[in-house]
Amino acid sequence: MAQETAALYHFSGLPQSAFVNPAIHNTTGKLVIGMPLFSGVYGTWNSSVPLNSLFSRGFSYSFSRFYNALGEQGSARANAGVTVFYASLKHQDYTFSLSVSERGFGAGQFDREIVRFIRDGTLEFFGKNEDLGTASFFFRHYRELAPGISKQIWEGLDIGIRPKVLFGKLNFEMEEMHLSVESPGDNDKMFLKPEGSFKLSGPFNHKLDTVFRFSSFTAGVSPGDYFFQLRNLGVGVDFGMVYRPNKFAEWSFSITDAGLIGFRHNSFDTEFTRPVIYSENRPYQSHAPDEDFYLEPREALKAFGDSVSYIIDVNDAEKRNYSALPMKIHAAAKFRFSENTTLGASNQVTLFSNKTQNSFTPFVETFFFPNLGMYGSLTLMNFSAVLPGFGLTYTGDFLQFYLAGNNISGIFQPASAKHVNLCLGINFLFKTK
Repeated sequence: MAQETAALYHFSGLPQSAFVNPAIHNTTGKLVIGMPLFSGVYGTWNSSVPLNSLFSRGFSYSFSRFYNALGEQGSARANAGVTVFYASLKHQDYTFSLSVSERGFGAGQFDREIVRFIRDGTLEFFGKNEDLGTASFFFRHYRELAPGISKQIWEGLDIGIRPKVLFGKLNFEMEEMHLSVESPGDNDKMFLKPEGSFKLSGPFNHKLDTVFRFSSFTAGVSPGDYFFQLRNLGVGVDFGMVYRPNKFAEWSFSITDAGLIGFRHNSFDTEFTRPVIYSENRPYQSHAPDEDFYLEPREALKAFGDSVSYIIDVNDAEKRNYSALPMKIHAAAKFRFSENTTLGASNQVTLFSNKTQNSFTPFVETFFFPNLGMYGSLTLMNFSAVLPGFGLTYTGDFLQFYLAGNNISGIFQPASAKHVNLCLGINFLFKTK
């Protein structure tokens, strides 16, 4: 999550750099209007194993290969966003901006033995009592309305602030669901026991079959969901400053995404209250296709998903569920080495859910032509993974384009990378005089 937009800071003259630090001014000298849906798009993926440990060529998959690649625990984080509307204008000592974005992020962590159950199937577990471990997952989607303003206090100091109004759309939180296998004494049945609960908020309607204790969710989408409804509201703020002691050096500091969202509308508290029961008359194994009782792992997962509706109790949430954003603290320095070349380093710390992620990046930016700029970087993530990055920006009379990423290998070979991130955008430029 520390990588989502930090690469934008490495560009000079890019209005979207204000996403990293709202004190950065629009230096194009023009009114900037972003192309709808393409004025700011980013996506990141960070996991403990590369994607091709589960998927291979042709999207075939293997839970055996996935299990062998895992440590005691597996983890993954994902981040994505799109700026639906973006505008920026500099007037005298002020820069004004406005953005509307769709943003989402999620993470998961699970014990390795849960994958073994998916890999092997039920046949291996009849007559046994085993603890498979725990799993935690969350996903959050919200809309963000963010007006921003930056001001030059004096020639060497700029400050900026961007307050945000957040509109929660979807929230799923499941912390440490415990999974175990139990077999009674006569061994004619096996119980797969999920223990725990999860919270769910979104455009859903809940229905309960009181005879079979079957819970179902149906879509509850309304036309107003495409606009700004005063539901599941949240607030946030970005703050930043840029200090230039001379014409060659620049120091900057910012705090972004300091805020929270409260989910209450269409919110449900759900608890696992019963086990999934497997009969010895219908066992299956999922690791040897040529042997008896084989059931493909994804079919077994579908069957388990269908069973979940029978083993949960769903209640309307009694109170609002507040969720914090992943707050980012960004500090950086730049030094103008020559007319066309700038050297710098930045460090970003992301704080979320009692976890910290650090991203330190030295970089160099150069302009081969007045309107074509490129940068190269080397990111040290959590003081372990080393990621080479790149960026490209082009500014014409009427159009500006940028493309940035902190991991070249993750972009060109995403299946074999643990870390993938990319952001891009297109701006229209209009003269104001």
